[in-house]
Parts: sequence; C-alpha cells; structure tokens
Amino acid sequence: MDVRSQDIPTNIRELRRAMEQDEFRLYYQPKVNLTSGSITGVDALIRWKHPAKGLFYPNEFIPAAETSEFIVELGDWILRMACTQNRAWQDEGRSPFIVAVNVSGRQLHQPHFAERVERIVHETGLDPRYLELKIRENTVMDPRRVLPVLRDLKKTGVRLGLDAFGVGYSCLFWLKEYPIDVVKIDRSFVKQCTVHQKDATIVKAIIAMAHELSVQVVAEGIESKEQLIFLQQNLCDGGQGYLFSPPLPAKTIVRRFEVVERVVSTYGIPEVLDQQIWLNEAIEKVRQESTEILRYQQGMTFKFIRQDGQFIHTFCAGELLYRLGLSPELVLGKSPHDVLPHDDAERKLQYYRRAWEGEENVSYEMTLNDLWYLASLRPIRRGGEIVEVIGSCVDITDRKEAERKLRESEEKYRLIAENMQDLIGILDTTGIVKYASPSLETVLGFKPTEFEGNSVFNWVHPDELPYVQQRFAQIIATKQPCRVELRYRHVHGHWVDVEAYGSPVLDDTGEINHAIVVARDITKRKESEELVRRTEKLSIAGQLAAGVAHEIRNPLTALKGFTQLLKTQSDPPTYVDTMLSEIQALESIIEEFLALAKPQSPKMKETDMVRLVRQMVLLFRTQGNLRNVEIVERYAIELPRVYCNENQIKQVVVNVLQNAVEAMPNGGTLSVELLQTDAHSIKIRVMDQGHGMSEKRLKHLGEPFYSSKEKGTGLGLTVSYKIIQQHGGAIHIQSVVNQGTTVEITLPISKA
Repeated sequence: MDVRSQDIPTNIRELRRAMEQDEFRLYYQPKVNLTSGSITGVDALIRWKHPAKGLFYPNEFIPAAETSEFIVELGDWILRMACTQNRAWQDEGRSPFIVAVNVSGRQLHQPHFAERVERIVHETGLDPRYLELKIRENTVMDPRRVLPVLRDLKKTGVRLGLDAFGVGYSCLFWLKEYPIDVVKIDRSFVKQCTVHQKDATIVKAIIAMAHELSVQVVAEGIESKEQLIFLQQNLCDGGQGYLFSPPLPAKTIVRRFEVVERVVSTYGIPEVLDQQIWLNEAIEKVRQESTEILRYQQGMTFKFIRQDGQFIHTFCAGELLYRLGLSPELVLGKSPHDVLPHDDAERKLQYYRRAWEGEENVSYEMTLNDLWYLASLRPIRRGGEIVEVIGSCVDITDRKEAERKLRESEEKYRLIAENMQDLIGILDTTGIVKYASPSLETVLGFKPTEFEGNSVFNWVHPDELPYVQQRFAQIIATKQPCRVELRYRHVHGHWVDVEAYGSPVLDDTGEINHAIVVARDITKRKESEELVRRTEKLSIAGQLAAGVAHEIRNPLTALKGFTQLLKTQSDPPTYVDTMLSEIQALESIIEEFLALAKPQSPKMKETDMVRLVRQMVLLFRTQGNLRNVEIVERYAIELPRVYCNENQIKQVVVNVLQNAVEAMPNGGTLSVELLQTDAHSIKIRVMDQGHGMSEKRLKHLGEPFYSSKEKGTGLGLTVSYKIIQQHGGAIHIQSVVNQGTTVEITLPISKA
C-alpha cells in the first residue's frame, strides 16, 4: 500500500476545515494553438496545500469530496477563483484567453446550475466567452436530464468541453447530440500515438469526426516533439502537456508564457508548412463535397455561415451556378451584397436570417440574368446549435413562363365568371368546393369564401340531399355530365330553386381531376310554371263550376220553393228549418262557383284598411271567445288608403280569419297586424298558433277542391287568391307543423 495514501485526510470535516483555512490553491496549465503556437487558454486545476502533509493532487481528495454536497461548494469556489484570475490577467493588459474549469456530476445536476454559473461570471466581471466548463463523459450519461442543462449553459455564453474523450461511455452520441465546443483527447491515447498504430488510428478518427461536426480538438498529455508533430500532421487544433508547461501557480505561469509560445516553432512543424497542411485538407474536403454534389445535382447547392455579423458563403457548386452567370470564385467567401445587386441582396438576406434563426424549410423564388430559380434553405444543427445553413436551388424558368400564360388565361376566364349571373363552382371528387364564383353572393347571399373548402352538399335541401349526392357520384363513376334540379339554402334561410349542370374534367391519364358545376336560379321560372299550372286549374275549375252551378240551380230553386211552402203550413215538420238551412248552404257554394267562373270587374274605391280589418276582427271576437282564442291587433299609424273592392277584400279577410280560428280548437293567440312594407304596398298579416301544415300541403293551397279542413271544398281560399290577384297583390303563407300558420296579404297602395 502507498504510504502517502494512508496520510491523505479524506473525511468531509477535514476538507471543510481546509476550505476555512484557505488551504486550496489553483494551478494553471496552458493550452496552445498547434499551428501558431500561441496560448489560447489555460486549465484551472485545484491543489490542496496541507500545512503538515504537503501538496495533494485532485485525484487524491476530489473523489472523497464528490461523495457529498461539499463538492458543489468547492466547485463554486474553483469557478469564482478562476474567473477572478482570468479577469485580473485581462486587466493587466494581456490578450484575452479562455480559462477552463472542471465540473463534477453533482454540480451539473444541481437545480438552476446555469443560473449559478451566470451569476458568478457576472459578479467577477468576466466575459462568459472566456470561460470553458469541462465535463467528463461519465457525468452526461442521461441525455434527457443533462441535455437541457447543457443548453441552458450555452445560453449564458460560456463554452462547453468534453474532457478525456474516448475513455468514457457512448462518446459518439455526445459528440452528435450535445452542444459541445471542444473535445479533449485523453492522454492515454496521445502517449502511445507515435508508438502503437491502434492509438494513432484512434487519435486520427477522433480528430476527423470532431472536425466533421465543427468541434475543436485539443490533445492532452503532449510530452515529446514526436507527439507534437504527429498531432500537427493530423490537424489537431490545440494541445497541452509537459512539453509546453506543467500546471503552475498564477504568478509563475505568466512568467513562462513567452517560453510556452516558442515550443511549437522550436519543436514542431514550421507554421507555414502547418498552414499548408490545413489548407490542403480544406481544399480536399471542398473538392470531395463538390464532386459528390455535382454527381447527383443538376441545380445548385450552397452553404453559408454567419461571421462577424455577415452571412458568408462557404460552398457553392452546380450547373445552375454557371447558368446564372456566377462561379465558385465569385461566391465563396463572399456575402450576398458582394455577389448580387443591392435590392436582390437585401431580399435574399431576409430569408438567410430566417433560416439562421432556426426556421425549417425556408423557400423563396428569385431571378438573375433572366433565369428564375427556386431556393430552399435548411439550418444545420450540431449539438443543438446552428452552425451553418445549406441551400439548394432548381431552375423554374419554364414553370414561371407556364404560370404567366396560365395566369393570363385565368384572368380572362375569371373576368367572365365574375361578371355572369350563373353560379360556377369547381369541386374535387368528394364534393369539396375549390372555387366559387362571386355570383354566389348575388344569388344565395353567401360569400364565395364561405363555400370554398367546404362540402357543396352542406347547403342542399335535406329532402333532395340523397338524390343530389347520388347524381354527383354518378358523374364521378361514369365520367359523364349530369343535370339536376334542386333547392339551395339562401343566407336568409329560405330555399332557392336552381338548375345545375355538372361536368367532369379529366387529366392526361383519363382520371377525373375535378368537376365543374354551372347552376342558375330558376325560382322565377318555377313560379311562372306554378302560376300557369294554377291558372289552368282555375280555368278548368271555372268551366266546371259554371256547368255545375247552372245544372243544379234550377232543381235547387224548386226544392227551396216547396220547402218554404211546407213551412207556411199550420204545423210544419221540424226538419223544414234544417232543410232550408242546408239549401242556403248549397246556394252559397253555387255563388262561389259562379264567382270563380266569371271574370268580374269589381267596383273599386279608396278604402281605409284599418277600419275594414277592425270591422272583420270584431265579427270574430265572439267566436274566438267561445273557442278560447285571444285576438291581438297591431296597426301601424297613418297608413295610406288602398284602392280596392271593399266587399271582396272583406271576403278574403273573413276567409283567413275563419281558417285561423278553426285551426286552434284548443285555444291560443291570434295576431292580426296591418303595416306598410314599402312605399308601394301594405301588408295584412294573420298569425295563429294552430296545428300548422306540412310543406307538402302548403304547395297545394289555393288549388280548387283542395282543403286542409275535413269538410272544406277549398274554394274559399281559391277565390281569395283570385281576388287578391285581381287587385294586383299577393298572398303568401308560411306554416310549421304544431307551431302555427302565418298568412300575409300584400295590396298595392292607392296612387295620388
């Protein structure tokens, strides 16, 4: 057993005593650039100067410290002292360099560790760029736990180094995933790199991999000029070891700086030759990349980095490069302003910034020397940090020309589509609207954007939806056009009759690309057809009514006469009054027949409609009370007079009121309103809360011999339609089953 190891105090109490007695010291070992020989930084290494037992090295007491939270306290002390010393060197006028400090696993896993580091750096006044935290591989085995900490540390501005690389766990994974700035090759590999081929191979591989990942490499434990030359030949960035200097106290090490910086020039490859090695390596790398890209790329590929606030192109190759009138010599090492006109360069820089800030798949189109090209940018990350951006370009000149021609054609067709009343829609094979013409807003009240992106079936009347869907599926299946009539919903809720003609559009393979539907509003045409149909029915009904009325009037007169004669007898039968009542009812029906059959020239005069309607309502109040019907009247003030046949209008109002009262056998509210709708007409509105009617029954109202009553003839409403039509007005009926019916009678206002 080592006698000295028995004397090392390893308990935490003793270590805390050493901290209180200020027995810990920091020694510094320089790191040099293996090309220039200049000092790039120092490693801060702790020593314990025991008053009785001498100087202890870290491996003799740090393992004991790491068994408790004391290592955190000790780590903060080392960090603060190293930052303070580095700042003091800068204040003395020395060129700034990096001080590297070891970080233990316990420190790294402390809550808010990055904030602790940031606070210490701020308190000591050191720029975080000049602090490097060295982490051993065995402390970063859990990526989910460690990676967020490392990213937080990077945000503070400090550098991160992976210490003793190659002897830990899954080291390749750390290189790929972690935001590492520098890798230190463990001294165990450097020691034998000039003796054993395997160690040499490992060192070369580490250097090559690190450079591919844009990570610097520093070799530890350089003790001979042969090791120095080997590392220079294989492009190692930096090194440290006893060949340059052992770890020394701060005051001592600064006196050796000049000696340290002469080591490379004294024992190593001359700087000019070393630079040539680096240049040859860079040229070879560019050549290989260019050859590989050009082998598969007919467009153009380029890379750029951000350097001193500017975006500098580091690679550019491809056939398109030359077609644009450029060459690698004109682009490499240059910014966009060095290559392009000012306005083009400023526009391109907008996209460069977006990609450098982390936006994925930035793309843009630009033109140069009459060639259009499409560029796509993608940031390249290493260790979570963006190190460069790669871009690829393809020639789209032919596409832009085709787009121009297509745009001109589309403008012509759009001009036609936007100025016609027919509805035009482009649908995909599932019925989704891809384009809707502006005429939709004129006809249906909806903006075209409300249709686009939605199913065309959303606005079809529910009764016709299955049929319309079946017809559309037929177009897709047969690839043949199809015509259909349907009702489409208006923005105000009513339905509009349209006639639609759908045609499939096929692509070059004969498959359906989309369908074009052209439709037009046929509401007025349907109304005209309905009017003709009703007129024909009225004509037929009139002819029939005239014949029937004349045929039955004569025998009815005889029956009435003999019945009245029976009533004059001294003791007439009790049923005589009943017979006379029924005969009068028959005469009333005959009068309706004759009114329907003969065109009349009514006696017209200006009439106060408020007075007329009030008189008719008064007649029905008693009947309404008997049926538990409350009649509510609302009349507009100062309504103009209507030029009409007063008796005929009374007949219409009575017919409507009678139907409304009879529709509410269980009582309810009957509303009667009189209002002026516009400058040319007034409206009588009667609303009941009765049993209502279905849409199917509504279609047939006003037709002769069609009635919603069990014993009705339907002639009363038919005659009412005819009367209002002769007055130049209209009757409109709306009804909902079990909710009620609204009848609106519109009459023209008298002209002054």
